[in-house]
Amino acid sequence: MALAIYLLLAAVLLAGTLLPVLPVAHGLVRVGDFPRQQYLALALVLLAAAPFVADWTAIWLGVLAVLAATAFVQIALIAEFTPLARKQSSGFDPRQDDGDAFRLVAANVKMSNRQREAMRAELARADPDILVLMEVDDGWAETLSSLTGRYPHVVSRPQNNSYGMIVASKLELADIVVDCLLTADVPSVVTTVRTKAGRLFRLYAIHPEPPVPHRGTTGRDGETALVALRARKETRPVVVTGDLNDVAWSKTTRRFRRLSRLLDPRIGRSVFSTFDARIPLLRWPLDHLFHSAEFRLAGMRRLAPCGSDHFPVAFDLVLCSEPDADSHPQPADGDDVAHARELVESARKRDEKPIGGDWET
Repeated sequence: MALAIYLLLAAVLLAGTLLPVLPVAHGLVRVGDFPRQQYLALALVLLAAAPFVADWTAIWLGVLAVLAATAFVQIALIAEFTPLARKQSSGFDPRQDDGDAFRLVAANVKMSNRQREAMRAELARADPDILVLMEVDDGWAETLSSLTGRYPHVVSRPQNNSYGMIVASKLELADIVVDCLLTADVPSVVTTVRTKAGRLFRLYAIHPEPPVPHRGTTGRDGETALVALRARKETRPVVVTGDLNDVAWSKTTRRFRRLSRLLDPRIGRSVFSTFDARIPLLRWPLDHLFHSAEFRLAGMRRLAPCGSDHFPVAFDLVLCSEPDADSHPQPADGDDVAHARELVESARKRDEKPIGGDWET
């Protein structure tokens, strides 16, 4: 029995490692990208347990080689999100940098969450200059009105399908666009933000569809590709934030970074897992912030989840007058651009309703 369980776990590990390599835009394949940390832990446990079950035949040596290879794959994908890698986003140094600081908090409150007052109090304690809220329905909008009402600039689009969004800002907003980029009833907010010192930057708040085992991921992949293509054309500094429903190390997110020329503050620092806040052993980085090289990172942290399956995330950023010479976004190639455009066109041609919130309770 122990041997059968061992081999079954090894097979699951191998399948989970290989599936995301397939060029298939389907949730059943793409969700294999998520538990890389868990795959690594499982590979190490199986390798450590090998002396108790292996008979050291050629077949067993092959099994152990496969386990070692899967562990190496996970390490290769996760390593850049540790202090072992070079920081992609520079930290703020008050001795060298002269900029305009602000705090941005992004929170997927979870539409079905009933701990609304606790969430409102937690967000209020964080005291962000910009607050991005996702999965907001009318009930959430009402509960949070005492908080968002303190902000002079509010963009509110509550919805009952888990894609409602509110952006509240102490900083002036202009050129506000609330648009369903590729999928009906899945809105994004794009706006120009003016800091206290008068510096301008573009903010994209997005929340594409999640991958689920019974649907394709064309909508999610196309939306992130479209935002990346638009961000690369911006002439002002850019911040993209939200629950992207994708992990930091996936092919889709890595392509997003290359296309947009934006930086990920987690690289060289930590994985910064934000989901699932309720299950410590099943966590991965789904909530993101990317920024152009004009920004410096003064700090990032998770807030208390207060009933949501996501941790709210707080980023302290400083917008400087010049890009940081030590920040080097990864370059895109022609294949990246062509593939992104194909993803966008495929998403435009879909005739599907958005993946609803009824699958996640």
